[in-house]
Amino acid sequence: MKKMDVRVRKTYQLLFDALNELLKEKSFEDLTVLEITEAAGIHRATFYKHFVDKYDFLTRYFQLGIYDLQMDRMETEFTPDAFRRNINRMISNVMAYVARNNDFLRVLNSENYSTTFFDILTSAVSDYFMERLSCYEQIRRTLGNQLPMIAAYYAGGTVSLVRWWAKGENTCSVQEFLAFIQPRIREFTDYVFQRKV
Repeated sequence: MKKMDVRVRKTYQLLFDALNELLKEKSFEDLTVLEITEAAGIHRATFYKHFVDKYDFLTRYFQLGIYDLQMDRMETEFTPDAFRRNINRMISNVMAYVARNNDFLRVLNSENYSTTFFDILTSAVSDYFMERLSCYEQIRRTLGNQLPMIAAYYAGGTVSLVRWWAKGENTCSVQEFLAFIQPRIREFTDYVFQRKV
């Protein structure tokens, strides 16, 4: 995704803020584009210049939020520890994003729209794993065809845990969640790096 113009990003943010407020009173399904644009102080024509409909807006907003999570700097050292730090950082960023937007995601979850977010997140996390693993020539050579399957497997498990946490049916804090998942990341990296030999 290319870097977004500041004015466009501001438009997205105004629309999202308006949507977030409107969801406190009305379901997403019952909201209209006109209600969203009026609450945001933006013309409908501007909305339709960027989005096909409210569902496209929601999807694009999720994509933008998840894209922002991927903007962390990857360590260029190609070691298992560096790989593990990159994955830990990415998961910490995901949890921070979900925690910040948890009320919004819970409302959407009650209407089954959070599936869109978690599908996009799963794809992004899988791509993240693939990108990181592909940096290691020996891993590419040894696991080549299996890399997409390995990335999808671990991304699915990771996002499934994040989704469970976001539902709020637990008393686990973000820190407890991260403490639980770090040994799983170590298992993942040990598996991948031991297979390369």
